[in-house]
Amino acid sequence: MSWSSSVKLSVLRDIGWDHWDPARLNGSDGGWRRSNAADEYDRYLLRVVGRLQSGQTNEALVDYLVGIETMHMRLAATSTARSRAEATVAALREQVERFN
Repeated sequence: MSWSSSVKLSVLRDIGWDHWDPARLNGSDGGWRRSNAADEYDRYLLRVVGRLQSGQTNEALVDYLVGIETMHMRLAATSTARSRAEATVAALREQVERFN
């Protein structure tokens, strides 16, 4: 099953912006909808959904999101990075399982 048939992009975005948002753009003027980061976040979250569907563990996916935030985006490691990634993966897993 492809991601598009299991998780709508709008739901994926809601999860990503509500739970993860590593650059903290959702609270900025105009929010994430005025940000160029929407497409970038989509790519990372779509990869998580695909990896969920292929059976990767939550821990591996949390590590992936934390790595994206700290290594790829080069944002400073924060005390909330892991918990935000955990909440994101849990919410995405719930959506994927709902449609399987």
